[in-house]
Amino acid sequence: MTTSPSADERSSATRQALLDAARRCVRDGGLASATSRHITTEAGANLGAITYYFGSKDDLIAEALFGALEQRISPALEAFAADAPPTETLLAVVQQLLAEFRRNEDEAPVYLEALLLATRDARYRERAVTLYGSLRARLAELITDLAAQGIVPSWVEPTAMASLVLACANGIVLQSRLDPDHADPLALATQFAGLLVAAATSD
Repeated sequence: MTTSPSADERSSATRQALLDAARRCVRDGGLASATSRHITTEAGANLGAITYYFGSKDDLIAEALFGALEQRISPALEAFAADAPPTETLLAVVQQLLAEFRRNEDEAPVYLEALLLATRDARYRERAVTLYGSLRARLAELITDLAAQGIVPSWVEPTAMASLVLACANGIVLQSRLDPDHADPLALATQFAGLLVAAATSD
């Protein structure tokens, strides 16, 4: 016998439909196209659903964008748990970060819009800084280990280099959208990590 979805299941489905619709609107037309009417039409929901589930359209957009941001970064954080030498872990973290974007390259505009939103609104900046701070701290610990083993040069400052790794990753995401024929994310990540390790030979 087929059972009908419960009220909680329907509520959860509507909320997720709004999030997915908001991401699609931003992906396809930028923030300007993500109007309340466009989102609810795309989601198959009524206008009141946005206020009911999120309080405002701006809060819905923020949740949609930063949810996508967290999904893109989580595989890189999981790579730290691997039982591997520091050099392999560093390369895996960078490659996982960029491979996730490659698997979901059509969603790159959503990720980039989230970063832009964080530069304009302190509420969202705090969320972005917290997320990136966690990743930067883990990278800095790894780079410290590499420096102690002489794998990266002694002049490398771990926190600054971790920030540079993240900045390069963001730049690669942008470049891959602007000029995809000349910006293979995995190839660029491998080149960057190789340069960092190779610099130890000239220290």
